[in-house]
Amino acid sequence: EKGEDAAAKVALNPEKWLEFKLQEKATVSHDSELFRFSFDPSTKLGLDVASCLVTRAPIGQEVEGKRKYVIRPYTPISDPDSKGYFDLLIKVYPEGKMSQHFANLKPGDVLEVKGPIEKLRYSPNMKRQIGMVAGGTGITPMLQVVRAILKNPDDNTQVSLIYANVSPDDILLKKELDRLASSYPNFKVSIGVLLGLLSCHMGDC
Repeated sequence: EKGEDAAAKVALNPEKWLEFKLQEKATVSHDSELFRFSFDPSTKLGLDVASCLVTRAPIGQEVEGKRKYVIRPYTPISDPDSKGYFDLLIKVYPEGKMSQHFANLKPGDVLEVKGPIEKLRYSPNMKRQIGMVAGGTGITPMLQVVRAILKNPDDNTQVSLIYANVSPDDILLKKELDRLASSYPNFKVSIGVLLGLLSCHMGDC
């Protein structure tokens, strides 16, 4: 395909808010949910590594015809090359305006999205080794980079990830991280629980 045609076949627009329909959602942990949004299956999302997208939701009532919005960035955990859908892993906070908006979405509802927002332009083998530290849903941007490295047979980057969580119930995507670590020798992951670390520090081990 010519570059111009390929460029046109992306779902995101960095300058314009677009609506994406919620296809399904699933509970991942006691306070986190996975949301799958759909778009034209002949296109891909158009998200480079490493970048995120931005979501917005209306809050309050219209004042003089103007609406206020809450805006938050998120990194999809689905493969950027997946066609027709993207997945967001969201931690739902009781007082979180955006996360409560997500929690109230039902299949068929739409989410306003804009992007991509580039955080770091990753290129294969730009570093021999990369060390990552993540906590909670902070795993999502790390996973995006890890998957990009591991799916490329020509990328020899060694990746080490330390993933910390408050309790065992807060650990997200453990099966996927373990699968990647067992399948790819250039990826090492250590998953820790802060409560256990604190107990050990206080002499309870």
